[in-house]
Amino acid sequence: MKIIATENIDITLVQEPCLYQQEIKRVSSTYRKYSHREGKGKAAIILANNKIGALLITQYSDKDNVLLEIQQENEKFFAAIIYMDYNATIDNDFKRIEEIFTFTKGEKLIIATESNSRSTVWHDTTSNRGRQMEDFLASNQQHILNEERKLTFFQSSIGESNIDLIIANNKMLANI
Repeated sequence: MKIIATENIDITLVQEPCLYQQEIKRVSSTYRKYSHREGKGKAAIILANNKIGALLITQYSDKDNVLLEIQQENEKFFAAIIYMDYNATIDNDFKRIEEIFTFTKGEKLIIATESNSRSTVWHDTTSNRGRQMEDFLASNQQHILNEERKLTFFQSSIGESNIDLIIANNKMLANI
């Protein structure tokens, strides 16, 4: 992950990080890494800037989710990375996200998620799971920050898709 240093990135939300013996690999040992330490974790947050304070919110962090409270100078916000398993019921993911909304109490929140859902709203074709995701985000006043681009998040011999989302609430959106 040389891009963190070359692009001077302070906070990185990572889906399906490279793990070996429950440790995130291919990332500088000088960076702080937050992830679930048991099993094959699918979510991590990496902080490269030591001037940023962070508190791992353990009750909302597991192998598929990491939630941090971040303090940078006089600003506080929450950052979450959420992996939504395609084979799992999406309603379980919605319940987990709603719990994060409740915990953060309307404070600034940004979420990166591998939603495993597709929608024209985030520049893809629309699936049933994508329609459910659209409805959930709209009903919770969340904003999708994805921009249209030619590069896709997933490419293989069977096709390509944009299933990764960046989501922000109203307070966070006002600061972007």
